[in-house]
Amino acid sequence: MERAQRLSVIHLAYFLGVPLVIAVYAGLNNWEIRHAAGTVGSLAFYAAHAFLPWWITCLSTTLFKHLLATWKPAWPLLLLLGHLLGASLVLPYSNWLIGVYDASFADMSLSHPATAFLSTDFWVYLLRAGVIWFGVNFLFDRFLGLPLYRYEIPRGYENGHASDSASSIEPDSAAWPGMTPAFVARLPQALTPDDLIAIKAEQHYIKIFGKQKNHMVLYRFSDAINELSPELGKQVHRSFWVNTAAIENVHARAKDFYLLMRNGEKIPVSGPYQGMVRDLARSNNIEIKS
Repeated sequence: MERAQRLSVIHLAYFLGVPLVIAVYAGLNNWEIRHAAGTVGSLAFYAAHAFLPWWITCLSTTLFKHLLATWKPAWPLLLLLGHLLGASLVLPYSNWLIGVYDASFADMSLSHPATAFLSTDFWVYLLRAGVIWFGVNFLFDRFLGLPLYRYEIPRGYENGHASDSASSIEPDSAAWPGMTPAFVARLPQALTPDDLIAIKAEQHYIKIFGKQKNHMVLYRFSDAINELSPELGKQVHRSFWVNTAAIENVHARAKDFYLLMRNGEKIPVSGPYQGMVRDLARSNNIEIKS
């Protein structure tokens, strides 16, 4: 499976698969709700209790990650803060959902789990949900290569999963002027400056466009372009870096400004970089099509 596809599958598993598994497991194992509402009703109850709270907790943690970016706290602290905020935001919804089921099914008595903020039941829920939240994130972070709530990508994360190996290949250091970029060592095959077409940011990954093949590597985009020589290429978009030698021509239309690369790839150029790209094209005798 291509790394881009694998990354998409991992994201789907995290955002959809995890709450689905929680809902199915809990829905099939709560005999009180199954007796009163049936299996379908029980699954629906726990699906409502799993998907929205999971997504709210993810959003809460992401919010803290952005708010605290200046201090860059460790990811377990971000998980804790996100969990606390998420649980507090979910509480009114959870109590409403329990009330709906209590009123809908005569044989059901769920009023006792309806919790008040900072009650004993709330702390029990917080602890139980916290174990799941931390356990799942540790699994995806450490073993599946999805460090969603880290500011820095740890060394040893290669090829979409954690590894004890620091590199996949021995790079040809003679091919690169100056120091060989560290991300090149993480590729499954050798890459020279002539092979490199462009680099695209893909969340925690970078997509490397090559002449023959593309690669996905768990790496920070900003680190990757800082490791490349300014003479080799330029950043032309917040998510794209291009090799100057690989530009076929420049399409400089007002609402459709892009670079046509020698592998046929079209790379968008955002407003702040358009003047620089025009100057780059003129100084390197690259055709500009208006």
